[in-house]
Amino acid sequence: MTAPTTTSTSPATDVWLADLRVHPDLELFTPDDAGYDTWRTTWNLAVEHHPVAVAVPTSTGGVVAVVEAARRHGVSLAIQSAGHGPARAACDAILLNLARLADVRVDPERRTARIAGGAKWQAVLDVVTPHGLAPLLGSTPDVSAVGYTLGGGLGWLARKYGTSADSVLAFELVTAEGELLRVTPDENAELFWALRGAGAGHLGVVTAMEIRLYPVAEVYGGSLYYPATMAHEVMQRWRDWIPTVPEDLTSAVTLVNFPDLEDVPEELRGAAYVLVRGAFKGPTEDGERLLAHWREWRQPDVDEWGPLPFDRIAEISQDPLEPVPYEGTGLWLGSLGDDTIDALVSGTFPPDRPPLLVQTELRHAGGALARGTSQPAAFGNRDAAILLELVGVTETASDVAAVRSLIHDLTARIAPDLTGGHYLNYVEGGDRRHGVARGTVPGAYERLAALKALLDPDDLFNHGLDVTGHPSRED
Repeated sequence: MTAPTTTSTSPATDVWLADLRVHPDLELFTPDDAGYDTWRTTWNLAVEHHPVAVAVPTSTGGVVAVVEAARRHGVSLAIQSAGHGPARAACDAILLNLARLADVRVDPERRTARIAGGAKWQAVLDVVTPHGLAPLLGSTPDVSAVGYTLGGGLGWLARKYGTSADSVLAFELVTAEGELLRVTPDENAELFWALRGAGAGHLGVVTAMEIRLYPVAEVYGGSLYYPATMAHEVMQRWRDWIPTVPEDLTSAVTLVNFPDLEDVPEELRGAAYVLVRGAFKGPTEDGERLLAHWREWRQPDVDEWGPLPFDRIAEISQDPLEPVPYEGTGLWLGSLGDDTIDALVSGTFPPDRPPLLVQTELRHAGGALARGTSQPAAFGNRDAAILLELVGVTETASDVAAVRSLIHDLTARIAPDLTGGHYLNYVEGGDRRHGVARGTVPGAYERLAALKALLDPDDLFNHGLDVTGHPSRED
Protein backbone atom coordinates (compact mmCIF):
# COMPACT_ATOMS: atom_id res chain seq x y z
CA MET A 1 0.00 0.00 0.00
CA THR A 2 1.12 3.56 -0.63
CA ALA A 3 2.67 5.01 2.52
CA PRO A 4 0.71 7.88 4.10
CA THR A 5 2.16 11.29 3.40
CA THR A 6 1.69 14.56 5.23
CA THR A 7 0.73 17.29 2.78
CA SER A 8 0.88 20.96 3.62
CA THR A 9 0.63 24.12 1.57
CA SER A 10 3.01 27.06 1.43
CA PRO A 11 1.87 30.66 2.04
CA ALA A 12 2.19 31.36 -1.69
CA THR A 13 0.06 28.33 -2.52
CA ASP A 14 -2.52 29.39 0.04
CA VAL A 15 -2.96 32.70 -1.79
CA TRP A 16 -3.94 31.28 -5.17
CA LEU A 17 -5.97 28.48 -3.59
CA ALA A 18 -7.91 31.18 -1.77
CA ASP A 19 -8.86 32.60 -5.15
CA LEU A 20 -10.27 29.23 -6.18
CA ARG A 21 -12.25 28.96 -2.95
CA VAL A 22 -14.46 31.87 -3.94
CA HIS A 23 -15.38 30.42 -7.35
CA PRO A 24 -19.18 29.90 -7.35
CA ASP A 25 -19.00 26.56 -9.16
CA LEU A 26 -16.27 24.96 -7.11
CA GLU A 27 -15.54 23.49 -3.69
CA LEU A 28 -11.96 23.24 -2.52
CA PHE A 29 -10.60 21.00 0.22
CA THR A 30 -7.08 21.35 1.60
CA PRO A 31 -5.51 19.07 4.24
CA ASP A 32 -6.85 21.21 7.10
CA ASP A 33 -10.44 21.12 5.81
CA ALA A 34 -13.17 18.77 6.94
CA GLY A 35 -14.02 16.64 3.94
CA TYR A 36 -10.47 16.47 2.57
CA ASP A 37 -10.04 12.80 3.50
CA THR A 38 -13.43 11.91 2.06
CA TRP A 39 -12.85 13.60 -1.28
CA ARG A 40 -9.26 12.37 -1.74
CA THR A 41 -10.16 8.70 -1.23
CA THR A 42 -10.35 6.45 -4.27
CA TRP A 43 -12.08 3.10 -4.73
CA ASN A 44 -8.82 1.19 -4.53
CA LEU A 45 -7.76 1.76 -0.93
CA ALA A 46 -4.29 0.42 -1.70
CA VAL A 47 -3.60 3.81 -3.29
CA GLU A 48 -3.56 6.93 -1.11
CA HIS A 49 -3.78 10.37 -2.64
CA HIS A 50 -2.34 13.26 -0.61
CA PRO A 51 -2.93 16.23 -2.91
CA VAL A 52 -2.23 19.88 -2.20
CA ALA A 53 -5.97 20.31 -2.60
CA VAL A 54 -9.03 18.48 -3.88
CA ALA A 55 -11.11 20.55 -6.28
CA VAL A 56 -14.74 19.52 -6.73
CA PRO A 57 -16.37 21.49 -9.57
CA THR A 58 -20.10 21.64 -10.22
CA SER A 59 -19.81 23.00 -13.78
CA THR A 60 -17.50 23.04 -16.76
CA GLY A 61 -16.63 26.60 -15.74
CA GLY A 62 -15.35 25.27 -12.44
CA VAL A 63 -13.17 22.76 -14.28
CA VAL A 64 -11.73 25.50 -16.49
CA ALA A 65 -10.92 27.64 -13.42
CA VAL A 66 -8.98 24.79 -11.80
CA VAL A 67 -7.07 23.95 -14.98
CA GLU A 68 -6.08 27.57 -15.56
CA ALA A 69 -4.98 28.06 -11.95
CA ALA A 70 -2.91 24.87 -11.93
CA ARG A 71 -1.21 25.82 -15.19
CA ARG A 72 -0.40 29.35 -14.03
CA HIS A 73 1.13 28.14 -10.78
CA GLY A 74 2.95 25.07 -12.11
CA VAL A 75 1.00 22.47 -10.16
CA SER A 76 0.10 19.20 -11.87
CA LEU A 77 -3.49 17.98 -12.18
CA ALA A 78 -4.77 14.47 -11.41
CA ILE A 79 -8.27 13.58 -12.59
CA GLN A 80 -10.71 11.39 -10.70
CA SER A 81 -13.97 10.87 -12.58
CA ALA A 82 -15.87 9.39 -9.65
CA GLY A 83 -14.64 6.49 -7.53
CA HIS A 84 -11.62 5.15 -9.41
CA GLY A 85 -8.67 7.48 -9.45
CA PRO A 86 -5.49 8.35 -11.35
CA ALA A 87 -2.88 5.81 -12.38
CA ARG A 88 -0.26 7.65 -10.30
CA ALA A 89 -0.92 8.77 -6.73
CA ALA A 90 -1.94 12.43 -6.57
CA CYS A 91 0.65 13.89 -4.21
CA ASP A 92 1.87 17.51 -4.49
CA ALA A 93 -0.87 17.97 -7.09
CA ILE A 94 -4.44 19.14 -7.34
CA LEU A 95 -6.87 16.24 -7.42
CA LEU A 96 -9.76 17.22 -9.68
CA ASN A 97 -12.74 15.16 -8.50
CA LEU A 98 -15.61 15.28 -11.00
CA ALA A 99 -18.19 13.47 -8.87
CA ARG A 100 -20.55 16.47 -8.79
CA LEU A 101 -20.61 16.74 -12.57
CA ALA A 102 -23.27 14.06 -12.64
CA ASP A 103 -26.02 15.23 -15.01
CA VAL A 104 -27.49 12.64 -17.41
CA ARG A 105 -29.93 13.43 -20.21
CA VAL A 106 -31.56 10.93 -22.53
CA ASP A 107 -33.05 11.38 -25.98
CA PRO A 108 -35.25 8.28 -26.35
CA GLU A 109 -36.11 8.96 -29.98
CA ARG A 110 -32.48 9.23 -31.06
CA ARG A 111 -31.46 6.52 -28.59
CA THR A 112 -28.67 8.66 -27.20
CA ALA A 113 -27.62 10.02 -23.83
CA ARG A 114 -25.39 12.89 -22.75
CA ILE A 115 -23.45 11.97 -19.61
CA ALA A 116 -21.45 14.41 -17.51
CA GLY A 117 -17.87 13.56 -16.58
CA GLY A 118 -18.53 12.37 -13.02
CA ALA A 119 -21.82 10.51 -13.49
CA LYS A 120 -21.79 6.85 -12.56
CA TRP A 121 -23.42 4.21 -14.69
CA GLN A 122 -26.16 3.80 -12.08
CA ALA A 123 -27.31 7.36 -12.79
CA VAL A 124 -27.38 6.50 -16.49
CA LEU A 125 -29.40 3.33 -15.88
CA ASP A 126 -31.89 5.27 -13.77
CA VAL A 127 -32.60 7.60 -16.70
CA VAL A 128 -32.45 5.32 -19.74
CA THR A 129 -33.93 1.98 -18.64
CA PRO A 130 -37.49 3.37 -18.23
CA HIS A 131 -37.34 3.86 -22.00
CA GLY A 132 -36.33 0.25 -22.65
CA LEU A 133 -32.80 1.36 -23.53
CA ALA A 134 -29.39 0.24 -22.29
CA PRO A 135 -25.87 1.67 -22.21
CA LEU A 136 -22.77 -0.49 -22.57
CA LEU A 137 -21.65 -0.48 -18.94
CA GLY A 138 -19.37 -3.06 -17.37
CA SER A 139 -19.70 -5.36 -14.39
CA THR A 140 -20.84 -2.67 -11.94
CA PRO A 141 -22.89 0.53 -12.20
CA ASP A 142 -20.84 2.07 -9.38
CA VAL A 143 -18.06 3.48 -11.58
CA SER A 144 -17.80 6.62 -13.68
CA ALA A 145 -19.30 6.15 -17.12
CA VAL A 146 -16.72 8.45 -18.72
CA GLY A 147 -13.70 7.00 -16.91
CA TYR A 148 -14.73 3.46 -17.81
CA THR A 149 -15.28 4.40 -21.45
CA LEU A 150 -11.91 6.14 -21.84
CA GLY A 151 -10.29 2.74 -21.15
CA GLY A 152 -12.44 0.96 -23.74
CA GLY A 153 -15.13 -0.70 -21.64
CA LEU A 154 -15.96 -4.39 -22.08
CA GLY A 155 -19.27 -5.35 -20.49
CA TRP A 156 -21.93 -8.02 -20.71
CA LEU A 157 -23.13 -6.85 -24.14
CA ALA A 158 -19.66 -6.58 -25.69
CA ARG A 159 -19.95 -9.45 -28.15
CA LYS A 160 -23.27 -8.06 -29.37
CA TYR A 161 -22.49 -4.31 -29.52
CA GLY A 162 -18.75 -3.84 -28.91
CA THR A 163 -16.97 -1.74 -26.31
CA SER A 164 -18.41 1.26 -24.53
CA ALA A 165 -15.91 3.38 -26.46
CA ASP A 166 -17.38 2.10 -29.72
CA SER A 167 -20.70 3.73 -28.82
CA VAL A 168 -19.37 7.23 -28.19
CA LEU A 169 -20.72 9.92 -30.51
CA ALA A 170 -18.95 12.94 -28.99
CA PHE A 171 -16.82 14.12 -26.09
CA GLU A 172 -16.43 17.51 -24.45
CA LEU A 173 -12.89 18.13 -23.21
CA VAL A 174 -11.08 20.93 -21.39
CA THR A 175 -7.48 21.24 -22.59
CA ALA A 176 -4.41 22.25 -20.58
CA GLU A 177 -4.96 25.79 -21.90
CA GLY A 178 -8.47 25.85 -20.44
CA GLU A 179 -10.13 25.63 -23.86
CA LEU A 180 -13.36 23.62 -24.17
CA LEU A 181 -13.32 21.39 -27.24
CA ARG A 182 -16.07 19.37 -28.85
CA VAL A 183 -14.56 16.10 -30.02
CA THR A 184 -16.29 14.02 -32.72
CA PRO A 185 -15.30 12.04 -35.81
CA ASP A 186 -15.46 15.35 -37.72
CA GLU A 187 -14.18 17.81 -35.09
CA ASN A 188 -10.78 17.09 -33.53
CA ALA A 189 -10.86 13.66 -35.12
CA GLU A 190 -7.39 12.59 -33.89
CA LEU A 191 -8.43 13.33 -30.32
CA PHE A 192 -11.66 11.39 -30.86
CA TRP A 193 -9.56 8.41 -31.94
CA ALA A 194 -7.30 8.72 -28.88
CA LEU A 195 -9.96 9.14 -26.21
CA ARG A 196 -11.67 5.90 -27.20
CA GLY A 197 -9.40 3.46 -25.42
CA ALA A 198 -6.39 5.59 -24.41
CA GLY A 199 -7.87 8.76 -22.96
CA ALA A 200 -7.43 8.27 -19.23
CA GLY A 201 -6.10 11.37 -17.54
CA HIS A 202 -3.32 12.61 -19.81
CA LEU A 203 -4.84 14.63 -22.66
CA GLY A 204 -7.34 16.84 -20.84
CA VAL A 205 -10.45 16.73 -18.69
CA VAL A 206 -13.44 15.01 -20.29
CA THR A 207 -16.41 16.88 -18.87
CA ALA A 208 -19.12 15.02 -20.83
CA MET A 209 -19.76 12.46 -23.53
CA GLU A 210 -22.65 11.57 -25.79
CA ILE A 211 -23.26 7.87 -26.38
CA ARG A 212 -25.48 5.60 -28.42
CA LEU A 213 -28.02 3.48 -26.50
CA TYR A 214 -29.43 0.06 -27.40
CA PRO A 215 -32.93 -1.45 -27.30
CA VAL A 216 -32.32 -3.84 -24.41
CA ALA A 217 -34.82 -3.94 -21.56
CA GLU A 218 -33.99 -7.42 -20.32
CA VAL A 219 -31.31 -10.08 -20.69
CA TYR A 220 -31.17 -13.75 -19.83
CA GLY A 221 -28.28 -13.77 -17.41
CA GLY A 222 -26.79 -14.88 -14.13
CA SER A 223 -24.31 -17.40 -12.74
CA LEU A 224 -24.01 -21.14 -12.25
CA TYR A 225 -22.00 -22.10 -9.15
CA TYR A 226 -19.98 -25.30 -9.31
CA PRO A 227 -17.66 -26.56 -6.54
CA ALA A 228 -14.05 -25.40 -6.82
CA THR A 229 -13.03 -29.04 -7.12
CA MET A 230 -14.65 -29.04 -10.57
CA ALA A 231 -12.66 -26.04 -11.81
CA HIS A 232 -10.61 -27.94 -14.39
CA GLU A 233 -13.65 -29.65 -15.90
CA VAL A 234 -15.74 -26.49 -15.99
CA MET A 235 -13.00 -24.39 -17.59
CA GLN A 236 -12.30 -27.00 -20.25
CA ARG A 237 -16.00 -27.36 -21.01
CA TRP A 238 -16.41 -23.55 -21.22
CA ARG A 239 -13.40 -23.33 -23.58
CA ASP A 240 -14.93 -25.92 -25.90
CA TRP A 241 -18.42 -24.34 -25.67
CA ILE A 242 -17.72 -20.69 -26.48
CA PRO A 243 -16.85 -21.21 -30.19
CA THR A 244 -20.38 -22.59 -30.66
CA VAL A 245 -22.39 -19.77 -29.07
CA PRO A 246 -23.96 -16.78 -30.85
CA GLU A 247 -22.73 -13.20 -30.52
CA ASP A 248 -25.83 -12.44 -28.47
CA LEU A 249 -24.12 -14.20 -25.55
CA THR A 250 -21.18 -12.75 -23.63
CA SER A 251 -20.04 -15.23 -21.00
CA ALA A 252 -17.23 -15.84 -18.53
CA VAL A 253 -15.84 -18.61 -16.38
CA THR A 254 -14.74 -17.29 -13.01
CA LEU A 255 -12.76 -18.80 -10.16
CA VAL A 256 -13.82 -17.08 -6.93
CA ASN A 257 -12.58 -17.16 -3.35
CA PHE A 258 -15.41 -15.29 -1.68
CA PRO A 259 -13.97 -12.99 1.01
CA ASP A 260 -15.40 -12.75 4.50
CA LEU A 261 -17.06 -9.37 3.93
CA GLU A 262 -20.46 -8.06 4.97
CA ASP A 263 -21.60 -7.42 1.40
CA VAL A 264 -21.00 -11.10 0.52
CA PRO A 265 -24.01 -13.36 1.24
CA GLU A 266 -23.37 -15.16 4.51
CA GLU A 267 -23.59 -18.63 2.95
CA LEU A 268 -20.80 -17.73 0.48
CA ARG A 269 -18.31 -16.10 2.85
CA GLY A 270 -15.05 -18.00 2.81
CA ALA A 271 -16.29 -20.42 0.13
CA ALA A 272 -14.61 -21.22 -3.20
CA TYR A 273 -16.49 -21.79 -6.46
CA VAL A 274 -16.07 -21.88 -10.20
CA LEU A 275 -18.84 -19.87 -11.88
CA VAL A 276 -20.22 -19.83 -15.40
CA ARG A 277 -21.80 -16.44 -15.83
CA GLY A 278 -22.88 -14.01 -18.48
CA ALA A 279 -25.74 -12.36 -20.32
CA PHE A 280 -27.71 -13.36 -23.41
CA LYS A 281 -29.51 -10.69 -25.43
CA GLY A 282 -32.40 -12.69 -26.79
CA PRO A 283 -35.58 -14.59 -25.93
CA THR A 284 -35.65 -16.49 -22.65
CA GLU A 285 -36.37 -19.79 -24.38
CA ASP A 286 -33.23 -19.41 -26.53
CA GLY A 287 -31.20 -18.59 -23.43
CA GLU A 288 -32.50 -21.68 -21.71
CA ARG A 289 -31.46 -23.80 -24.69
CA LEU A 290 -27.94 -22.38 -24.45
CA LEU A 291 -27.75 -23.10 -20.72
CA ALA A 292 -28.97 -26.66 -21.21
CA HIS A 293 -25.37 -27.38 -22.22
CA TRP A 294 -24.53 -26.96 -18.54
CA ARG A 295 -27.66 -27.96 -16.70
CA GLU A 296 -27.90 -31.30 -18.50
CA TRP A 297 -24.21 -31.98 -17.83
CA ARG A 298 -23.96 -31.30 -14.10
CA GLN A 299 -26.45 -29.75 -11.72
CA PRO A 300 -24.79 -26.66 -10.19
CA ASP A 301 -24.88 -25.96 -6.46
CA VAL A 302 -26.58 -22.65 -7.27
CA ASP A 303 -28.37 -21.66 -10.49
CA GLU A 304 -29.07 -17.92 -10.83
CA TRP A 305 -29.55 -17.73 -14.62
CA GLY A 306 -32.89 -16.34 -15.66
CA PRO A 307 -34.67 -13.28 -17.09
CA LEU A 308 -33.01 -10.18 -15.66
CA PRO A 309 -34.14 -6.55 -16.11
CA PHE A 310 -31.22 -4.60 -17.50
CA ASP A 311 -31.13 -2.20 -14.58
CA ARG A 312 -30.15 -5.21 -12.42
CA ILE A 313 -27.24 -6.24 -14.66
CA ALA A 314 -24.81 -5.79 -11.72
CA GLU A 315 -26.27 -8.93 -10.13
CA ILE A 316 -24.28 -11.01 -12.60
CA SER A 317 -20.83 -9.96 -11.38
CA GLN A 318 -21.74 -9.01 -7.80
CA ASP A 319 -18.75 -6.68 -7.44
CA PRO A 320 -17.98 -5.26 -3.96
CA LEU A 321 -20.30 -2.52 -2.77
CA GLU A 322 -17.67 -0.69 -0.71
CA PRO A 323 -14.08 0.39 -1.52
CA VAL A 324 -11.38 -2.21 -0.87
CA PRO A 325 -7.59 -2.32 -1.26
CA TYR A 326 -6.67 -4.51 -4.21
CA GLU A 327 -4.11 -5.33 -6.87
CA GLY A 328 -4.96 -6.68 -10.28
CA THR A 329 -4.27 -6.96 -13.96
CA GLY A 330 -5.98 -7.66 -17.28
CA LEU A 331 -4.31 -9.83 -19.94
CA TRP A 332 -5.47 -10.96 -23.37
CA LEU A 333 -5.30 -14.60 -24.44
CA GLY A 334 -5.22 -15.97 -27.96
CA SER A 335 -6.11 -19.47 -26.78
CA LEU A 336 -6.79 -21.42 -23.60
CA GLY A 337 -4.69 -24.55 -23.31
CA ASP A 338 -4.81 -27.19 -20.59
CA ASP A 339 -1.51 -25.96 -19.13
CA THR A 340 -2.96 -22.48 -18.73
CA ILE A 341 -6.05 -23.89 -17.07
CA ASP A 342 -3.86 -25.88 -14.67
CA ALA A 343 -1.82 -22.78 -13.81
CA LEU A 344 -4.86 -20.58 -13.18
CA VAL A 345 -6.63 -23.19 -11.05
CA SER A 346 -3.59 -23.93 -8.88
CA GLY A 347 -2.79 -20.23 -8.61
CA THR A 348 -6.31 -19.30 -7.51
CA PHE A 349 -7.09 -22.38 -5.41
CA PRO A 350 -3.66 -23.30 -3.95
CA PRO A 351 -3.77 -26.61 -2.04
CA ASP A 352 -1.03 -25.72 0.47
CA ARG A 353 -1.74 -22.15 1.61
CA PRO A 354 -4.51 -19.53 1.86
CA PRO A 355 -5.47 -18.02 -1.51
CA LEU A 356 -4.10 -14.65 -2.57
CA LEU A 357 -6.57 -14.04 -5.41
CA VAL A 358 -10.25 -13.36 -4.82
CA GLN A 359 -11.10 -13.67 -8.51
CA THR A 360 -9.70 -15.10 -11.72
CA GLU A 361 -12.04 -14.47 -14.62
CA LEU A 362 -11.86 -15.51 -18.27
CA ARG A 363 -14.31 -13.55 -20.43
CA HIS A 364 -15.22 -14.49 -23.98
CA ALA A 365 -14.28 -11.80 -26.54
CA GLY A 366 -14.84 -11.72 -30.31
CA GLY A 367 -18.03 -10.76 -32.12
CA ALA A 368 -18.71 -7.04 -32.35
CA LEU A 369 -15.78 -6.41 -30.01
CA ALA A 370 -13.43 -7.86 -32.63
CA ARG A 371 -14.98 -5.98 -35.55
CA GLY A 372 -14.97 -2.54 -33.97
CA THR A 373 -16.69 0.30 -35.83
CA SER A 374 -16.19 2.32 -38.99
CA GLN A 375 -14.48 4.97 -36.84
CA PRO A 376 -11.04 3.66 -35.78
CA ALA A 377 -10.14 3.88 -32.10
CA ALA A 378 -6.96 3.60 -30.03
CA PHE A 379 -8.39 0.60 -28.14
CA GLY A 380 -6.34 -2.46 -29.06
CA ASN A 381 -6.20 -6.27 -28.83
CA ARG A 382 -9.51 -6.78 -30.61
CA ASP A 383 -8.28 -9.99 -32.21
CA ALA A 384 -7.77 -11.72 -28.85
CA ALA A 385 -10.10 -14.59 -27.99
CA ILE A 386 -10.37 -14.22 -24.21
CA LEU A 387 -9.80 -11.55 -21.57
CA LEU A 388 -8.21 -12.65 -18.29
CA GLU A 389 -8.65 -10.66 -15.08
CA LEU A 390 -6.69 -11.43 -11.91
CA VAL A 391 -7.63 -9.63 -8.66
CA GLY A 392 -6.34 -9.94 -5.11
CA VAL A 393 -7.32 -8.01 -1.98
CA THR A 394 -4.28 -6.35 -0.39
CA GLU A 395 -4.64 -5.20 3.20
CA THR A 396 -0.91 -4.62 3.77
CA ALA A 397 2.24 -3.75 1.81
CA SER A 398 3.32 -7.40 2.06
CA ASP A 399 -0.03 -8.41 0.55
CA VAL A 400 0.64 -6.13 -2.41
CA ALA A 401 4.06 -7.70 -2.93
CA ALA A 402 2.64 -11.22 -2.64
CA VAL A 403 -0.17 -10.63 -5.14
CA ARG A 404 2.19 -8.94 -7.60
CA SER A 405 4.60 -11.87 -7.29
CA LEU A 406 1.78 -14.36 -7.92
CA ILE A 407 0.56 -12.40 -10.96
CA HIS A 408 4.12 -12.32 -12.30
CA ASP A 409 4.44 -16.07 -11.77
CA LEU A 410 1.11 -16.85 -13.42
CA THR A 411 1.91 -14.57 -16.36
CA ALA A 412 5.11 -16.50 -16.97
CA ARG A 413 3.38 -19.88 -16.66
CA ILE A 414 0.62 -19.04 -19.14
CA ALA A 415 2.84 -17.09 -21.55
CA PRO A 416 2.27 -19.47 -24.51
CA ASP A 417 -1.42 -18.53 -24.57
CA LEU A 418 -0.95 -14.78 -23.99
CA THR A 419 -1.00 -12.28 -26.85
CA GLY A 420 1.20 -9.79 -24.97
CA GLY A 421 -1.65 -7.29 -24.71
CA HIS A 422 -3.16 -5.60 -21.66
CA TYR A 423 -6.70 -4.42 -20.96
CA LEU A 424 -5.90 -1.08 -19.35
CA ASN A 425 -9.14 -0.80 -17.35
CA TYR A 426 -8.12 -3.83 -15.29
CA VAL A 427 -4.44 -2.98 -14.82
CA GLU A 428 -3.38 -1.10 -11.68
CA GLY A 429 -0.68 1.47 -10.94
CA GLY A 430 2.54 1.76 -12.90
CA ASP A 431 1.74 -1.17 -15.18
CA ARG A 432 -1.30 0.73 -16.45
CA ARG A 433 0.40 4.10 -16.57
CA HIS A 434 3.35 2.88 -18.60
CA GLY A 435 1.61 0.05 -20.45
CA VAL A 436 -0.12 2.16 -23.08
CA ALA A 437 1.52 0.38 -26.01
CA ARG A 438 0.26 -2.99 -24.75
CA GLY A 439 -3.33 -1.77 -24.49
CA THR A 440 -3.68 0.02 -27.81
CA VAL A 441 -3.47 -0.60 -31.55
CA PRO A 442 -0.05 -0.84 -33.25
CA GLY A 443 1.49 2.59 -33.73
CA ALA A 444 -0.81 4.20 -31.17
CA TYR A 445 1.95 5.19 -28.75
CA GLU A 446 3.63 7.46 -31.30
CA ARG A 447 0.32 9.06 -32.30
CA LEU A 448 -0.62 9.60 -28.66
CA ALA A 449 2.79 11.10 -27.88
CA ALA A 450 2.39 13.58 -30.75
CA LEU A 451 -1.08 14.51 -29.57
CA LYS A 452 0.16 14.94 -25.99
CA ALA A 453 2.96 17.21 -27.18
CA LEU A 454 0.42 19.34 -29.04
CA LEU A 455 -2.24 19.57 -26.35
CA ASP A 456 -0.20 19.41 -23.14
CA PRO A 457 3.47 20.12 -23.87
CA ASP A 458 4.21 21.00 -20.22
CA ASP A 459 2.67 17.72 -18.99
CA LEU A 460 0.12 19.38 -16.71
CA PHE A 461 -1.90 16.15 -16.74
CA ASN A 462 0.86 13.79 -15.62
CA HIS A 463 -1.03 11.37 -13.38
CA GLY A 464 -2.83 9.42 -16.10
CA LEU A 465 -1.47 7.27 -18.90
CA ASP A 466 2.13 8.12 -19.77
CA VAL A 467 3.11 8.68 -23.40
CA THR A 468 6.04 11.00 -22.69
CA GLY A 469 8.68 8.26 -22.75
CA HIS A 470 10.03 9.02 -19.29
CA PRO A 471 8.62 7.86 -15.93
CA SER A 472 7.77 10.43 -13.29
CA ARG A 473 9.81 10.46 -10.12
CA GLU A 474 6.89 9.06 -8.09
CA ASP A 475 6.29 6.01 -10.28
